[in-house]
Amino acid sequence: MPFVFVLIILGYASVLDLKTRRVDNRVWIFAYPIGCAMTLASVAFNFVGASAVLVSLAASLFLGSVLFCSGFYGSADAKALIFIGLTLPAIPFTFSPPLEVSAMPIVLAVFCNSAILSLIWPIAIFVLNLKDLAKGKNMFEGIQLTLRQKAWLLFTARRIPLTKLGGLEYFPAETVVIQEDSDGKPARKLLRFVKAEANLKKHFDTLKEHRELYPNGVLASPTIPTMIFFTLALAIAPFGNLIFLVVSVLFGVIG
Repeated sequence: MPFVFVLIILGYASVLDLKTRRVDNRVWIFAYPIGCAMTLASVAFNFVGASAVLVSLAASLFLGSVLFCSGFYGSADAKALIFIGLTLPAIPFTFSPPLEVSAMPIVLAVFCNSAILSLIWPIAIFVLNLKDLAKGKNMFEGIQLTLRQKAWLLFTARRIPLTKLGGLEYFPAETVVIQEDSDGKPARKLLRFVKAEANLKKHFDTLKEHRELYPNGVLASPTIPTMIFFTLALAIAPFGNLIFLVVSVLFGVIG
């Protein structure tokens, strides 16, 4: 029951996050008390030990806080991770995954699995950029970049019309700086990382103020909410930790 409940809440939060890039706090105000009650009931009926609950909650609080403060997660992502750790300290039924997940908090398996699943997105962006390059399109036109920066952008950004920037689908991958050594002329500059809680409107407005720099489009990163990867990661968590499975296969631990 806790597993199904968490999966439903994350699925609903994913839909909200995909549509509006925001998950209303009312979702967590509803979910947290029920999750807490389920966990207390599980402890009371000896389905899970109190120590497992404390370890799971501590792990989720640590991960959620660190990733939120560093800007990699938004506040909803951190709340979701803590919710998983609170409500689901252990898989509440017997599974026989290739590598057991019962020896660790389920929230760690969800975190690891979501990290692996999220790698699919950069690969998809890379394939699309290769198709554009094969057609003769130059996505780096008009901006000075090193070879390493170009390689980074091939996996993280697309060139899109400036008019498309400003919605929920893209984060800016570049900004405008004033060059003091060039009579104060504006120039395009790579923006490698944008925090999840950043004021995107400010970035968009800066780019649009210098629209003359972007006659052939602007570099921007297509986005998918982390919540979706959390939901998929939880769905496959009973089967094991993908990072452990990948490492085990690479080093020949399992066949």
